[in-house]
Amino acid sequence: MKLRTPQLDFLQTALGLPLLAHLYARIGLAALGVYITTVVSGSLWAQAPLEPTAAYTQTESLREDAALRAVAFSHDGQTGVAVGDHGVILRSSDGGQSWRIQPSPADCVLSDVLWINNKNVVAVGGQYDRITSLSRGVTLWSDDAGASWRRGADNELPRLGRLARRAQDNAVIATGDWSAIAESREFESHDAGRSWSSTGELEGIPAVQAESKSAVRLAWVEATGAPMVIRDVVEKNTNELFAVGDHGVILHSDRASGRWQAIRGEQRHASILVVAKDASSLAWPLVGSETLESHQRVAIVLQQPETVSRSDAAALQRLYRTRQAAAGLAAASVDTIDPAETIEAEAKNWIAIHRPAVVVIDEALDPRTASAFSQTAISMGITRVVRYGFDAVGDSTLHRNAMLPFAGVLAGDIWDDSLQIASPNSGAKDTVSLRVMYDASGNPPRGESVTTGLSLSKHQRLAGKLTKANRRQLQVVQARLSESKRVEQMIQSSSTADFFARGLKTLLNQTATHDQLRLAWSIQRRLASYDADEFPNAITYLEIVLAESAERFSDRSFGKWSALRLAAIQNSAEWQTLHASVSRSLALASSTAPAPAQQAAVSPFQVDTPHSGVMQTSAVSPLRVPEATTIQVGSQRVQQSQAEVDLAWEFHPLVLIASEAARQRGDSEKLELMGQASGNYRRLLATQSPNPWTRLIAPGGTRGDHSDMSPGDAHAIAIPIGERPKLDGIAEEACWTLPPANPANRDDVTSLQVAYDDEFVYFFVRCARAAFQHAPATKTTNKNRDHDLSHSDRLRISIDTDQDLMTAYQLQVTPSGKTRDSIDGQAGWQPTWYVAVQEAGESLHYELAVLRRDLTELPLQPGQSWFLSAAVVAAEAETSLPPIPDPTLWKRITFR
Repeated sequence: MKLRTPQLDFLQTALGLPLLAHLYARIGLAALGVYITTVVSGSLWAQAPLEPTAAYTQTESLREDAALRAVAFSHDGQTGVAVGDHGVILRSSDGGQSWRIQPSPADCVLSDVLWINNKNVVAVGGQYDRITSLSRGVTLWSDDAGASWRRGADNELPRLGRLARRAQDNAVIATGDWSAIAESREFESHDAGRSWSSTGELEGIPAVQAESKSAVRLAWVEATGAPMVIRDVVEKNTNELFAVGDHGVILHSDRASGRWQAIRGEQRHASILVVAKDASSLAWPLVGSETLESHQRVAIVLQQPETVSRSDAAALQRLYRTRQAAAGLAAASVDTIDPAETIEAEAKNWIAIHRPAVVVIDEALDPRTASAFSQTAISMGITRVVRYGFDAVGDSTLHRNAMLPFAGVLAGDIWDDSLQIASPNSGAKDTVSLRVMYDASGNPPRGESVTTGLSLSKHQRLAGKLTKANRRQLQVVQARLSESKRVEQMIQSSSTADFFARGLKTLLNQTATHDQLRLAWSIQRRLASYDADEFPNAITYLEIVLAESAERFSDRSFGKWSALRLAAIQNSAEWQTLHASVSRSLALASSTAPAPAQQAAVSPFQVDTPHSGVMQTSAVSPLRVPEATTIQVGSQRVQQSQAEVDLAWEFHPLVLIASEAARQRGDSEKLELMGQASGNYRRLLATQSPNPWTRLIAPGGTRGDHSDMSPGDAHAIAIPIGERPKLDGIAEEACWTLPPANPANRDDVTSLQVAYDDEFVYFFVRCARAAFQHAPATKTTNKNRDHDLSHSDRLRISIDTDQDLMTAYQLQVTPSGKTRDSIDGQAGWQPTWYVAVQEAGESLHYELAVLRRDLTELPLQPGQSWFLSAAVVAAEAETSLPPIPDPTLWKRITFR
């Protein structure tokens, strides 16, 4: 049985925390109503379409060292099963004294295992799709005591994390990510894991299991003597305990002695501990080089997301995605720092847990965190401390075009693949630079590894026998070294859209199948980064890449997302404005006539006070441009047979919300504006199962006379006003002095209020002054808008007027008043707007006025709604929005 309660005196505290599974004691009646079921006719079982692992991830070999996530024994205690990363399944038939790897039908992580009786056992897990982060569940079942395994009917399930039995009817209960198909996080099986259904959380919402504290992890290390993270513990009988954890380690203890013994993986522990700010700043090619090339054991600790002792489902999913990417590189583990503890204590705990030879520290960490890990490592006898950055200046560098000859992969491919899973909106850099900050060995690293010159134990190296890449594989990789230049040449030299489309198709066809998706996504990102003002063809070419991706990868969620994105940029209200601007740019570029003279607009907010603080952002008077003509990129549509329908995608809230926005816009003749919303959208709107998507789109309640939109609230009211505010950054006007709706719960943006009249929409944003740390001087320029703000902390307001969550207007402003306006990063949008910034104690106040007709052609009507997002963007941070937006960062505002 799983160890549910504190049983050992020296582990009283540790055993009571979330490291161990809790007893599942809820009682429910499945007969009251089944919303979904994954049983299909006959003996066939529908299974989740899992994406394959990268070609360089040698799953079979990596199972030897895979982290183990759960362990359980049969009722008679004779047979044990442990599961973990890479779909590893270990089985013992002698009561846990020896373990053997079993064939597994899954390559993804298996998170939990549960015995039903002495013959039937169930395991669950799952993974996330690249780029879209779509959650996919996996269920395995065995009826021969774990000797052989088969996939269950899991095609409608999200990633699953925990298993338990229900007391009343002995149903197997699995909990995991929230599913829009089932409107639930909970699923049950009545046939030993072969099929699954959901009754919609009839008896309460299952708790989200937070990560354990580092102090608890360290307590297990001190109790067992094993320098690695224990992931699960099981009580086999009244006298025996088994524990499993990183590096495939299995430990055994008897109560009488209280001593622990390694049954498998004795003395295995990390040689390298990497400490990074988050997944986007993690040196992924360095991790891959150390593991796949040098076969080092690597452990990772992140400062963000905050997942310790917090039941934050979104943050935990980010951690799980990072673990998936890291496992693909053979990293042992990924854990996070507890912000509630002192950073000095956290540094000491994590270094004591892993006992590495080398600690590698991310330069993006805040100075106190970086210093704490560096100084603690030195004081605890760590042999070498290394810092890394991406500025190409250091003792050694790893370029993205560097070939890893043993693994047969480019460093850049590892970077791109990992970010596509862990942080899809982030882009890879060109170089990882390393600086040795401390070295007690007297032998500075001069080889391929940061451990070069150190005397390491064999237990700090991977035990699995990895296969070296053959000559053919290396030739294929070498041929791709010029890929980036070929892509740039294709973009710049294509004289027409047809020429570009042919070149794109040829380039993809000449690329190995397993590399095509990575290449298509990189081209999409590159084109999206171009400024349409400077390269007007970028939008046309982006549409071509999206259309090609939708057709070529129609069986992947990435392909389906590409089709959704293409429809959005061709039809959304925001991009219609951008298309018009691009059409004007192309017309001016082809004309020999001089550009018409433009006069500066006179600000209606100008006052006599010399230092009023108001800044006019519009450089020229607004010009009326003809309606944009959407560029058609082929007339074919990707068709799918009923058997190919991906329900996880079709029911995804973003798909339903974007489709409803398209219906409201009248994008297609089939979408009747006056008709009803789709049944699936109405179902999402009405669900009682708590989720951030429904919270965003569901109509808000009555607010009374206030317009505050604190981040803890998904709805707000925009107040109509009769007299314009002074626009001085001071909340003196009645519309800004009304009481807030809810207390704020974020550190950067504390509140955002909205008001409007016939001509302008007004925003008043209160931000924490401490959130703005980097404000370097901006280069002198002859324009007063669209500055390069990448090196400054700044406020960004995103405005989604047609509520598709796929496109948005963006206004950015620094504390010094430097501004940039864009549509999804494209600076072709040139609205008229005004801003004033004012310091107010520990806060910064931003007051903005945006010309209404630059946001919407028609006058605003009571009851009309927009989506808004306000956040402080850190200097050097990735500014592109994720393919699948985080609904918790958006608010719905309704005009009163």
